[in-house]
Amino acid sequence: MSVPTPPGGRGAAATTIPAQPSLGSFRAGGGGALGAALPTRQRHNGRTALAVALIVGLAALGAYLYSTAGTKVPVVMVVRQVQAGQVLQRQDLTTVAVSGGVTAFGARRLTGLVGERAAVTLLPNMLLQQSMVTTGRTLQAGQAQVGVAVLAGQIPAEGLAPGDVVRVVLVPDKDAGAGAGAAAAGAARPAVLVPRATVFASVPDPATNGSTLLTLVVPDAASNAIAAASGAGLVALVKIPGSGS
Repeated sequence: MSVPTPPGGRGAAATTIPAQPSLGSFRAGGGGALGAALPTRQRHNGRTALAVALIVGLAALGAYLYSTAGTKVPVVMVVRQVQAGQVLQRQDLTTVAVSGGVTAFGARRLTGLVGERAAVTLLPNMLLQQSMVTTGRTLQAGQAQVGVAVLAGQIPAEGLAPGDVVRVVLVPDKDAGAGAGAAAAGAARPAVLVPRATVFASVPDPATNGSTLLTLVVPDAASNAIAAASGAGLVALVKIPGSGS
């Protein structure tokens, strides 16, 4: 833009003032120009939603665990010892409330359990389960149940369980005086009392550390000999195929 020469300054060169940029030129863009859009922080909408979902899920889980922590279920419990094969009486059973997952009979089954037979020896404070009772007969014709007490080394190291099949062996008496000749050799050999018997019950002996009390189902004809050998501590049980069947 040119400014007219003032009076008295004839012949002087006209002074030129540079034009000022307009506001529109700043808005037109360019680095540092007025009106340029300011950078914004990128939003992670996906991560935010996931965090919210996790918080809500954990809160719901905590509320469920808190509400069920003290929940107890009434179940059937044995109050006095019942030998295997005996019929359950009302005074043998009671109910107790327990927490956590259990597989015992519910308290509502108590009345219906009276009259059933114990499939194994039931001890006080046991929670009664399906495998511990039976509605059928425990013995067939020609069979007998005999009690046997054995020490460690007279049964397999892992023990025996109801349903296991064993061979009943008469072991030599270590305290008996050794005879001479054929008599001594014969006495040193174990004898098989029963080639096949079934374990009906097995519990630790509370009176003797390391001893086990078992109930065996055996042929009736051999029951007296087995009982006598057990009383002398001369019975050993060998687990054989067919166990659990």
